[in-house]
Amino acid sequence: MNEYIDKTYWIAVAHLPKWSVERTNRFIIQIIHENKMSWADFFALDKKGWKELFAFTDKELADLQYTKADMPRLAFIAEQLQNEGFQIIPINSPDYPVILKENLKIKSSPPVLYIKGRKGLLQEDAVAIVGSRKAGDKALLFTDHVAKKSVKEFKVVVSGFAKGVDKQALDSTIEANGKSIIVLPQGILTFQSGFKKYYEPIVNGDVLVLSTFFPKAGWDVGLAMARNAYIYGLAKEIYVAESDSKGGTWEGAMDGLKRGRKIYVRYPEPKEKNANLKLVELGALAVNMDGDVVDSKIKAPTKLFEPAQKNEVHEPTTNYENGKRNIEKDILEFLNKGTYTSKEILLGLKLDWDSRKLTSFLKKNPNIKTIAGKPAKFTRTDVIAPTLFG
Repeated sequence: MNEYIDKTYWIAVAHLPKWSVERTNRFIIQIIHENKMSWADFFALDKKGWKELFAFTDKELADLQYTKADMPRLAFIAEQLQNEGFQIIPINSPDYPVILKENLKIKSSPPVLYIKGRKGLLQEDAVAIVGSRKAGDKALLFTDHVAKKSVKEFKVVVSGFAKGVDKQALDSTIEANGKSIIVLPQGILTFQSGFKKYYEPIVNGDVLVLSTFFPKAGWDVGLAMARNAYIYGLAKEIYVAESDSKGGTWEGAMDGLKRGRKIYVRYPEPKEKNANLKLVELGALAVNMDGDVVDSKIKAPTKLFEPAQKNEVHEPTTNYENGKRNIEKDILEFLNKGTYTSKEILLGLKLDWDSRKLTSFLKKNPNIKTIAGKPAKFTRTDVIAPTLFG
């Protein structure tokens, strides 16, 4: 298949009208992984075919019909991206950064990345430096120090290309001959002035520009807020130079704390008016101007900010044992390998159960996800994202 035609389908799927990121990702799982279909085969079907094979809602069917009709326009955009040297990295590509999926999971990992620059930067250890657009001198100096320290440690600096801390992080990194990722709050085709300004570091492989939004989307406050999650998601370490008690920096830091991530916050001077100390009180680690932790007795995160446990395996509610054999444990280990019908599980584990008993157990178990179909298939809830996107 012509490469840009395949990319056309990915653009279409990534921007289905008003579909959540999680719904889109589960749709990708359903078609690509579970049904082993190509996008060309899927979109060759009509509404009747989709209705017979899949349990789409009426709205979803209408959205798919609309998107299919829009393919000629999307094909033009895909061809433009290809001709102008942009790359499209879908979530099932080996070039897609593993850390983004690890940090954001199936719920928030963007289905497609649009990039320009050396894609290898996506696989290197990265540091995010974030803060207010109206950051003070101390915050900008802190940003400069942490960026240059990160360069010395051969780490990529991720920023969002806003005024203030973002711009300082980028400029300091380039000045120190380091490497940076710019995460855009807009479509990648609307960043032409930026590409002209940073042409040389992009061509030299030192700067990568990334967007997750529709290629022709203009700057938007909502996109700027949504973009923050991807800045945090790409980084192993997150440094907050200055935060208000609301806005993108605050929301991103709070989300990181909820996920159990370490957030490093510049310890403010007494007369500074910001929310840095609030973040420290909620579990962030206070650091000095060089980014080094200054207080090992920082208050631990409260229960409110303990990492989400959506992907953990629950303790068995019933002890399904057969003699010395723990049936539940064996089933969960078996499901690590993929998705199976109840009959396949019975055969694979040589269980002395009938099919109805096993199916009932599988559907009631919180650790197991049922995949609709005839026959139904089963997999583990905690491994669905990495297996299907790996």
